[in-house]
This record gives sequence, C-alpha cells and structure tokens, in this order.
Amino acid sequence: MWTCPKCHAKVDPSFEVCWQCGTAADGTEDLSFVKADDAGPIDGPPVTEEGLANLPLVEQTTPPNPWGPDVEPVVCYTAEDRIQAHFLADELSKIGIPAVADSHEPNETFGGISALPRVWVRTEDFPRARVWLDGFELIHREQHPARDE
Repeated sequence: MWTCPKCHAKVDPSFEVCWQCGTAADGTEDLSFVKADDAGPIDGPPVTEEGLANLPLVEQTTPPNPWGPDVEPVVCYTAEDRIQAHFLADELSKIGIPAVADSHEPNETFGGISALPRVWVRTEDFPRARVWLDGFELIHREQHPARDE
C-alpha cells in the first residue's frame, strides 16, 4: 500500500494513481481524473441476449488433465481454499499419488457461486488418496477446532 500525498488515502500498489483524487505516488496530479461515481454511464451498445451469447466462455476451473485423454480424473477432496487444494495435491503427489488442484477458486470466476476448489486424482488412485486425506482431516480438525462451539 502507498499513501496518496494529496488526500492521504490508502492505495493498492497495483494502482498508478490514487483512486480518490487521481494523484500519483510522486505527487503528480492527473488533471483529467474523474471519480467513477462522477463519471456517469459508459457509452456503449446495450447488452442483448445475442451479445451475451457471443461473449467468450468463462475460464474452466478444472485443471488440465495431466494423465492424457484416456484417463478420467475424479474429485477426491473439496478444499477450504486454493492454497489448501494445491498443498494437498502436492502432498499426495509426494507420496506417489499423482494429483492436481483446481487452477483457481470457482467463486473467483463465477462471482456469487460459493464453490470451493477441488483436488483431482486418477480413478484408480482414489481409494489410496481418500485414506491419506481422511488422516489429514483428523489432524486438521484437531489443530483447527470448530469455532462455533
């Protein structure tokens, strides 16, 4: 985060100018800056069903199948978040059970859908993966008891 030298707003480092006043971190003011609330609607064609049908498809959340077209991966675990999904896929792979995780959390793509990232394995590895994951869940529950008690 950086602090705007003009209005002292906290600004995400990915922004080149302050979201509040348009001033750069070095103090240079953008005289053409207009707040989004003051800008009014963007001119453009109206949204139609035909236009929506021509939009590119939403990015697929299922990871690419690393095992080839003849192997159908199955979901063996639904993780709490993307970090946990990738951690579990890596841990399974380390013990000889090839696994992959969703490339991102589905709710990041689809907005309000409350889906969680998944861990995928080959069908023949599913039973071994579940045994290991059952052990992981026991340890995880002990270390992170439910907060609603």
